[in-house]
Amino acid sequence: MRSAIVTGATGFIGTHLCGELKRNNISVTGLARHDSLNTGRLEKDIDIVWCGMDGYDSFSGAPADTFYHLAWDGATGAGRDDEELQAKNIARTVAALKAAKRVGCRRFVALGTVYENLVPQVVLESGHRKADFYLLSKQSSHYMCLKLARKLDIEFVWATIFQPIGRYIKREQVMTYTINGLLKGEPPEFGPAMEPYDITAVEDIAYGLRLLGESALTKQEYYIGSGSPMLMKEYLERTKEVLSVDTELKIGCRPDDGLRFSFDWYDISTIQKDTGYSARVGFDQAVLNVAEWVRSGEMI
Repeated sequence: MRSAIVTGATGFIGTHLCGELKRNNISVTGLARHDSLNTGRLEKDIDIVWCGMDGYDSFSGAPADTFYHLAWDGATGAGRDDEELQAKNIARTVAALKAAKRVGCRRFVALGTVYENLVPQVVLESGHRKADFYLLSKQSSHYMCLKLARKLDIEFVWATIFQPIGRYIKREQVMTYTINGLLKGEPPEFGPAMEPYDITAVEDIAYGLRLLGESALTKQEYYIGSGSPMLMKEYLERTKEVLSVDTELKIGCRPDDGLRFSFDWYDISTIQKDTGYSARVGFDQAVLNVAEWVRSGEMI
């Protein structure tokens, strides 16, 4: 892979991916909104094209080997519960795939989420959770693009992740909430925290994405993770140890949300076999990176 196009280039993961690509001598074209406040995060030799998500239908540019689609409105916060916004994300992902084909990209790599595995649980439930529309739209985009890629004859890869942490992480994320509270002496509150989680350094997510863009692959779906998942409670306790603070972790004071996760969802053996991937940044260092970001005062 000599060149790549990246949507969401100024976002949390996009910034790290662009850096990972450039450090490996890959030419990068980053797509970003005109009103993005984060272009200063990118290295100076990255070519920025002002193209928001609603502009993919008309996007034209030099061909690249791989098209990475990371942009997604409402990936965190209140936007997850906006059904109209999440429906737009499906159409925008389809438009991004068509743009990749139109400009001559060989491979399209899009970002999925482990939350897609919760679809059977949330569909069968009588109630509603704030993240339901988000995970439903992610799964819809996944399968729409899987079929469309076959129709268009372009290589398709769905890169699934869960809970990346590191510099530029948004404040709505659970680990940001945890670390911010612990540092400020404001005890963060949780449910039982007994579900399996896989919290991965964003640098490793970017590394895995690069490998999925340049390697000879045998599958169309890969999970990028730490390789050492734990119960959420164990992550929380370890975070407190790494930060060396006395702030209490209030585990069990919130109700159980009823959702059930599985260690099986975090299997990295497929990406290891096909690309040689293994995580390079430990959890402790990732926590320290988030703590530095929180203390910087720049956190959005």
